[in-house]
Amino acid sequence: MRKFLPAFVCFCLALILVPSSIGSTTSKINTYPNLPAPIAKERILITSAGQAVEGAIMQSIAENLNLEADYRPRALDTDLYEYKSVVIVVGYSKNGLAQTVRNFQEELSRSKHLVQEAEANGISVIVVDFSGSLRNDSTTWKLLEEVIPHCTYYIGFSHTKKMDKLHAIVKEHHIPITLIDQIMDIEVPFNSAYR
Repeated sequence: MRKFLPAFVCFCLALILVPSSIGSTTSKINTYPNLPAPIAKERILITSAGQAVEGAIMQSIAENLNLEADYRPRALDTDLYEYKSVVIVVGYSKNGLAQTVRNFQEELSRSKHLVQEAEANGISVIVVDFSGSLRNDSTTWKLLEEVIPHCTYYIGFSHTKKMDKLHAIVKEHHIPITLIDQIMDIEVPFNSAYR
């Protein structure tokens, strides 16, 4: 009986460890408090998808981190020639869009072309989603669904209504993700993308 005890213990451990390791590999999402290595280079184009005012906040954060960045909320894909990375702040604002000459479909198309051009030219795209519960509507989600598949890194709030949908998108496209609790928490993960 004693000679079978080590084999029995090993068998029991295998039964315990195998199911837990199978479950963890299939549902793995690359969530980081910040990136382990830089993925983007300066000169940075900060723009908006949806014309929410939070893009100006990202410009201020970039300045605090001494990153070389320009905030151009209405940038087009043809403006990418002088930039090495793009930060797209996603959030639909009816008032912000009213200040442009575009309607929502044109804004959606502009955002789509911008990320596709960046991806085609090997330019890193960081999607920042400050929408949280304030702008977490179907219009903002249309913008997110258009830009996230083309991004290199996603930073957003941990308290979003459609977390399962977000996880499904980033998992499908193997995008590293950092979730924050408040806007000022973005400094460390955003800086880690560049340094």
